[in-house]
Amino acid sequence: MPLNSLFQNLIRKPKNGKFIPFLDGMRFLAIMPVIFQHASERLHKYGTFPELNSAEQFLSFLISRGTVGVFLFFAISGFVLSLPFAQGRPKEHYSEYLKRRLFRIEPPFLLWMTIFALVLLIKGDYPGGELVRHFLATITYTHQIFYGEYSIINPVAWSLEVEIQFYLIAPFLATAYFGVKHVTERRAALIWAIFCYMVLQHGLDWHLMPYKASLLGQLPHFLIGMLAADLYTRPLSWFKNSYAWDALFPVLAIVLAFTWTEELGKMLLFEVALLLVFIASIYGKLLRRFLSLNWVVIIGGMCYSLYLIHLPLLEGFYLFVGKFGQWSGYFGQLSITLSIALPMILFSGVIAYRWIEQPFMKRQKTKKSPSAEMTLPATGKLQTR
Repeated sequence: MPLNSLFQNLIRKPKNGKFIPFLDGMRFLAIMPVIFQHASERLHKYGTFPELNSAEQFLSFLISRGTVGVFLFFAISGFVLSLPFAQGRPKEHYSEYLKRRLFRIEPPFLLWMTIFALVLLIKGDYPGGELVRHFLATITYTHQIFYGEYSIINPVAWSLEVEIQFYLIAPFLATAYFGVKHVTERRAALIWAIFCYMVLQHGLDWHLMPYKASLLGQLPHFLIGMLAADLYTRPLSWFKNSYAWDALFPVLAIVLAFTWTEELGKMLLFEVALLLVFIASIYGKLLRRFLSLNWVVIIGGMCYSLYLIHLPLLEGFYLFVGKFGQWSGYFGQLSITLSIALPMILFSGVIAYRWIEQPFMKRQKTKKSPSAEMTLPATGKLQTR
């Protein structure tokens, strides 16, 4: 297959034809910090180098903030699942919605979790019975519920459990929110609801483990995405394409890095910065152009496959590299190892996305009806009429 044709095949092509390049660009912004963070953590775990100087400590701290990318993923999910409601598109039956989401994410997830479990079984890291129990909890998205900790099969699966929890209620939330026709009132109500929820969340310690690894601890990020979908569809009059948004973006990145804490005031500021990242991505002239570049869109588009496979690959790679001992400082080792690890992860991601994930995306069949309208009847179930 010619290289150009492969690149074209890697670009996401939604069934509804409404491809929004900057969204996959934002997924790129989310996945790359996560990969860098886990690479740095593995280097600290297996590498040997002198004590970090002040510059290296600061760099290591910034990279350790990569989990912010996961929160950006949550906000993007809130945006994507709310956008059809914001745009008034025909809606599907709730059962079809669930089937479509599960058919899209479940097969790759099951395959990779099975492979990783078999690797752990072969390595003999855990007794077989214990491994089976953790595996079953992982593939049913209940590991946090039963064990109150990250999965031993693949620790990143915790965020997928949170995503599933939001998928279950997203249509109900979006129906209620966009059912309020007065735009200003509903936005003010959502902002107030986010604030009140975060105060409640802080008071009940939902921002701490084990609740932090559930929707109780992460709901505000999804609601920020819902608000961003509303603002994207019906922008405020002062939202203009401007280089000012480009200049603001690195400031927002720093704010996100330093406000990811357990302090309520900083948590509130974090959500404001997260919303502004969406606005900057939409209206920043240079940023929007960057986020729409083909290679950025391709990497962002295959973020699900990259997210599933990157941590086990990094674990194996740095375990191997760590055996060679010290050859430079932290910055040198990180640079050298990433120059090998990143191409390895991206190449593996292309294979996983193109021949494992993408076929299930193409086989999705959605039922469309021009007059379909999603409603919430007295039964509390979403139906189509």
